[in-house]
Amino acid sequence: MTWWQTFFDTDYATLWRGAGDRATDEQQADGLVELLALSEKAHVLDAPCGYGRLSRLLAQRGVRVLGVDQSAEQLAIARRDSAGIEPARLRYEQHDLREPLAETGFDAAINVYTSLGYGEAHEDLAIVNTLRQALRPGGLVFVETLHREAALAALKSALLTHHLPDGTLLTEEPSYDAAHQRIDTRWSWSGPGGTGRKHSAVHLYTPDELCALLESSGLRIRSLHAGCSCAVFVARGRRASARVGVLAVRPD
Repeated sequence: MTWWQTFFDTDYATLWRGAGDRATDEQQADGLVELLALSEKAHVLDAPCGYGRLSRLLAQRGVRVLGVDQSAEQLAIARRDSAGIEPARLRYEQHDLREPLAETGFDAAINVYTSLGYGEAHEDLAIVNTLRQALRPGGLVFVETLHREAALAALKSALLTHHLPDGTLLTEEPSYDAAHQRIDTRWSWSGPGGTGRKHSAVHLYTPDELCALLESSGLRIRSLHAGCSCAVFVARGRRASARVGVLAVRPD
């Protein structure tokens, strides 16, 4: 069993939701609606969807959404938080994205918040293939992630601390594995909800490598963006983008 198959549990949802910012989430959802030109008739695949952070917000904006994730714990939280939204507008499904989905014909598929690079290169390609195969011809794929240059530029300290609103102290200890071009991170936390530890190991792509991955699945690159926004991605300099979003299309 690999690290990511147990990492995304109820502890993850509690901690990352606590560390999150609702205003940023709303901004990202608005950015995706604009970037992907999503109408109320649009059918979107959010894969992986985690605890439904963006799936729910997109559905509230009138988009029809299927959220897919391998974690039963994350999906249970997503379903609980979606109470009041019509099932025709928002559904969730447990699925390993390395395997094709049964449902197809989506207008757009999103893979957001550094959700590639968890395993081997062929597994990432399989995930991208799943996204492409789920689209209608002319449908869009949007992949958003922390890219390697930004990660290395930010890796100035071996110890980062995050103070969550409930008083929990979340500690992040990242290190760079140059041999595998991977960020290995040890997480620990202590607070009212208890203490714990986690470990993650994520291969980080450069923007060029990410584009090559999508192209190798048969997608055509359309544009690069600064995260989940219409803003143009800036590679270097004082205004360099911390995150990259790659917009691609499935050819007709």
